[in-house]
Amino acid sequence: MYAVIDIGSNTIRLVIYSKQGGQLHSVLNKKYPAGLAGYIDPENRLDPEGVQKLVDILSEIRSILDHIHVERIFPFGTAALRNSANREEVLARIREECRLDVRILTGEEEATFDYYGALHNGIHDNGLVVDVGGGSTELTFFHENQIMEATSLPIGSLNLYKRFVEGILPTEKEIRKIRKEVRGHLEQVTPPLPQEELAAHPIYSIGGTARASLLLMRERFGIPEGSREYTRKQLSEFLQVTEENVKGLQASILRAAPERIHTMIPGLLIFEEIAKAYGSGSFVVCSYGVREGYLTYLLEKKGGAA
Repeated sequence: MYAVIDIGSNTIRLVIYSKQGGQLHSVLNKKYPAGLAGYIDPENRLDPEGVQKLVDILSEIRSILDHIHVERIFPFGTAALRNSANREEVLARIREECRLDVRILTGEEEATFDYYGALHNGIHDNGLVVDVGGGSTELTFFHENQIMEATSLPIGSLNLYKRFVEGILPTEKEIRKIRKEVRGHLEQVTPPLPQEELAAHPIYSIGGTARASLLLMRERFGIPEGSREYTRKQLSEFLQVTEENVKGLQASILRAAPERIHTMIPGLLIFEEIAKAYGSGSFVVCSYGVREGYLTYLLEKKGGAA
């Protein structure tokens, strides 16, 4: 068995996998709400409270792993640690107190591993994989089963919430500001694939925001349990946030993904703006993502070497 520790900007996850017949199977999946992106101070450092929270969670994970036999432990960090000015100090403390050597993924690596993970879901030969995280958004364009471009944008559900939203859910004015910010970053990306090719395929969405979005769409539009696809039109209808329907939206999110009550709308706005930019008409939510892609890469491409 193999343990993967995913230190994200919103959550930290411990997932233990077994590999049978060439396929990965999750035998334990434990999630810890952390919100590390919310502990970044004005000097772009993870503040002492955030560091302590991170160390406390990783110490608990270390205790679990001390009582479970796993062949290897693969801890990695994404945007919250990647962008922290004091990341080396934080990593040193984790090594000392938690006995874990955390690898920080670059934005390009994260986007690449997103694609490798999505491959487990049988995606088509061409298209776009999108991972909206708490501190960054990864875009992976692929053609004929080859990555054409893997890029990371410094916008995520949690850092957009922190920057633009004063209450729990964004107001109409705050939504306009978020949309403008997202569009500004997308304008800096030159897609390596023609618009008509991107528009011909769904966006393959991965990560916690994507999975929560599917739960919300199922509740609102009655999408069958067996389906993992919803349309851009349905997403746009859900995002018609007005003073009249804000309580209903809040109730829907609390039922489907209560831990994401404040970050859900910013995350969905990123997805919608990406779909608009590339003409995509629907989303397919993948159950596998960066964790499975990272583990696959290490086991198959590098023989288990971190």
